[in-house]
Amino acid sequence: MKAFPYNPQFNQEHNGMDLRDYFASHAMQALVSIPKLGMNSYDEYAICAYKYADAMMEARNDDK
Repeated sequence: MKAFPYNPQFNQEHNGMDLRDYFASHAMQALVSIPKLGMNSYDEYAICAYKYADAMMEARNDDK
């Protein structure tokens, strides 16, 4: 599912951002804003952000 689907009105040349990536980017913003979370690498932050995104995608599916 796309967060920002293609809109021919604006003559876009891309297919939009995946909703999972959109959720992960917002989770990442929150994670990096918390000092001393105990994560030692950028990879750990990214993995954690996608875990949050996956949980949001699952919760979204459960709501339907």
